[in-house]
Amino acid sequence: MTYRIAAIGDLHIWGKVPRTLFPEFETLKDRADVLVITGDITNNGMLIQAERAAELLHLAQIPIVAVMGNHDRRALMRTPRYCAILEHAGVTFLDGSTYVHNGPHGTIGFAGVSGSGGGFWPLEGPDTLPRRAAQRLAVRARREADRLEKALDSLNTDFKVVITHVAPTMSTLGAEPLFKFWLLGNCEFGRVIDRFDVDLVYHGHAHHGNQVGETMGGTPVFNVAQDVSGGIVLHELRSGPALGAQISSLRQLRAHV
Repeated sequence: MTYRIAAIGDLHIWGKVPRTLFPEFETLKDRADVLVITGDITNNGMLIQAERAAELLHLAQIPIVAVMGNHDRRALMRTPRYCAILEHAGVTFLDGSTYVHNGPHGTIGFAGVSGSGGGFWPLEGPDTLPRRAAQRLAVRARREADRLEKALDSLNTDFKVVITHVAPTMSTLGAEPLFKFWLLGNCEFGRVIDRFDVDLVYHGHAHHGNQVGETMGGTPVFNVAQDVSGGIVLHELRSGPALGAQISSLRQLRAHV
């Protein structure tokens, strides 16, 4: 069985949508079974920005599974209307919840949560924050990780994919400055992911990161922030003769290819 997953994050739509994006989204229905968006669809969470994004996303004509990013949540009072506009364009937002896509030969389940910072100490890196600040962030990180764990625990599908806005590992943070690591992700997500049979993880948020990494337990992680990926990327997730899933090489989904 094979599933084709298209993914992108951090579109940060605010003014007119770049015309170069329209052909990419128009061709998705012929290239992918589902589109994943890892948050920050818009730049300020404004309704006019959501309407512009909806015009673009409606072109995909395939299921779209997304999480909210920190920029999407900048106007909390408008969040219900904001989500409704994008849901009308085909987006399903995950917030400690799941989405199951039924294909002709099996099922793929998505568990998603936006997440929070918190850092990666002591598992992957140094503690760069004062102790009290680190403790406060750790509480929030554990709370978000608990919500992700409950979502994953509810999935009983052939494939499992995790979607977050923040990173579950330092391995995809690339050239980001060390002092920002506590804002860009946390190791609590990595702990949870490695306790489940997760096939791959998508995140964004790290605009100066690198594309490919893995959790401490070896689960593949892909940073699909637009500044990193350069556009929509495509993976083929398929079952192989060995235990677990096989993931095809990372490829760009450019309109001119």
